[in-house]
Amino acid sequence: MKGMVYTYILMKKACLFFIMVASLLSFFACKTQPSADAAASSQEGANTPKWAGELPPVSMIWGIGSAVDEKQSVAMRTAEKKGKESVGRMLKAYMSDIFKEYTEIPREAVESINDKITQAPLDEVVAVLRWKAPNGEWWYRVEYKKEDARAFLSGIFDEEEELFPEFDATRAMNLLDSRMTGEDIPFQTRVEQQ
Repeated sequence: MKGMVYTYILMKKACLFFIMVASLLSFFACKTQPSADAAASSQEGANTPKWAGELPPVSMIWGIGSAVDEKQSVAMRTAEKKGKESVGRMLKAYMSDIFKEYTEIPREAVESINDKITQAPLDEVVAVLRWKAPNGEWWYRVEYKKEDARAFLSGIFDEEEELFPEFDATRAMNLLDSRMTGEDIPFQTRVEQQ
């Protein structure tokens, strides 16, 4: 009987010892290896300009575009174009918010407004910052004055009011004005190398 008790105590101690060793090994294994996510985010941070996370002044809409290409000039033009597309996406976001409040807008008018925004050259959009990342990706920040955006959208609303008498351009402008107050986080549009 004494032998069985002695064996039981030894087995219990051995089991406890193995549990402690396993715990220590797993602790040090987790502590010493950097995570793949941390390495990837560090790498991505090095290839993103510091100004990409800034907020625009309340009087501006910013768009951010980036592109990489073997030809630098193509990458630069594409990044600027993507920045302008980001501004267009912001205008569409304004419209989406307006359409949620102004539910009587005919579906055809909604589609027409979005198409006109998509096809607009947005000539008043100006590139204000550009940056080349260590990985060769070009980044552009463009800006569009909200007063220019307001004038552009006012023209579209007037056209839609003529096409769709039930569309009230004045009401839409009032909703737009209330939506345009404050800061907006810029959209980022990227093009990866092909």
